[in-house]
Amino acid sequence: MLRITENLENGDVIRLRLDGSLTTDSYAELDKAFSRYHPGKQMIILDMAGVSFMNDESADKLATIQGENLRIINCSPFITALLNTVERTD
Repeated sequence: MLRITENLENGDVIRLRLDGSLTTDSYAELDKAFSRYHPGKQMIILDMAGVSFMNDESADKLATIQGENLRIINCSPFITALLNTVERTD
């Protein structure tokens, strides 16, 4: 299960705080949240402090879209290693 809390920090920054597990099924919920703001001029900050698990497929998708308008912050060591592993294999 994934809970997404959306906060507008200022006119140009949206923070999406995630809590729970990020799996193939729950990624669809995150994708809906992304679609409300992306592609736009807003910066999206994906706060992963509350994510306890993420599968390889979700990590691959996040690594692919991470960039100028999407920052991923507050990852656990497990999530950081998973994202770095995915990035290196591309």
